[in-house]
Amino acid sequence: MGEYMDKLYTINRDAAAKLDRAQTSPVLLYAFDGFVDSGVAAGLAIGDIIGQGEAEPLVTFDADEFLDYRSRRPLMTFSSEGWSGYHQPRLGIDLAHDADGSPFLLMYGPEPDSRWQAFTDAVLEVVETFDVRLAIGLHGMPSTAPHTREWKVTGPGNAGELVEQLAGRPDAQLQMPGSAMALAEHKLREVGREAQTFVVHVPHYLAQMPSPIATTKLLTAVSAASGLNFDLSRIEAGAEIQRQRIERQISEQPELAEAITKMEAEYDRRPQVAGQLSAQRMPTGDELAAEFEKFLASQSDEEQAGPFTD
Repeated sequence: MGEYMDKLYTINRDAAAKLDRAQTSPVLLYAFDGFVDSGVAAGLAIGDIIGQGEAEPLVTFDADEFLDYRSRRPLMTFSSEGWSGYHQPRLGIDLAHDADGSPFLLMYGPEPDSRWQAFTDAVLEVVETFDVRLAIGLHGMPSTAPHTREWKVTGPGNAGELVEQLAGRPDAQLQMPGSAMALAEHKLREVGREAQTFVVHVPHYLAQMPSPIATTKLLTAVSAASGLNFDLSRIEAGAEIQRQRIERQISEQPELAEAITKMEAEYDRRPQVAGQLSAQRMPTGDELAAEFEKFLASQSDEEQAGPFTD
């Protein structure tokens, strides 16, 4: 496999040649481990795409430049003869293909711990090199909505709705801790590249477990925006399993069913007046902790790991 080093990253010549022969301006999807991803929505999406066997490395960033191994120690293998293996963390971009064979790029790996500016500059260079037409960030965030109501996806056109939910008025601006993903979007837009983020809103009591339901919502929205056609058969099968498990747990725990019924009533009574959220208070996580802790604790190890874990 031919490769060459260009500053902070390596490009796989063979994969680059395939993309060049396709004569297309690809879409770039991206998400990083270590950032907010309720329901592991983006993580499951990337894992499912890679698991279909159509992805190959295109760009590999120099992990030593961006990762703090002491904060996220790589796995090593120890045998009777001593250390025998090392799992090298990879932060990179793969060349993948959708269900119709259309090429797109997939950036994933640990979120950089340092040198965010240098990293985003490198991403901008790669975007220019391969003439990326659209960059889409993916992640999940916790929501106060019960699972029986719509699992919303915030993206272009309705991002103001998210700001309104968090700040209480439609013209608000928020300041919050940043992320490498957010900085990449900001820098891409600064240089005139189309970039956006899709966020799926996951009920907060389900946010700590893998949620194929959330992933299905996320990839459906991405498909509509990008034109990519994803094979969702495995994700949708997992989503149906999750729905069945949730309903079974609710049917077996009357106190949990009662708590969710109250949550539904509060959610349905929460109108928006003149673009502002009502003062109706949603049940807090602490108030429902006993019920939801029972729900989480009752899940088997297999359920906690999710349907796509080896």
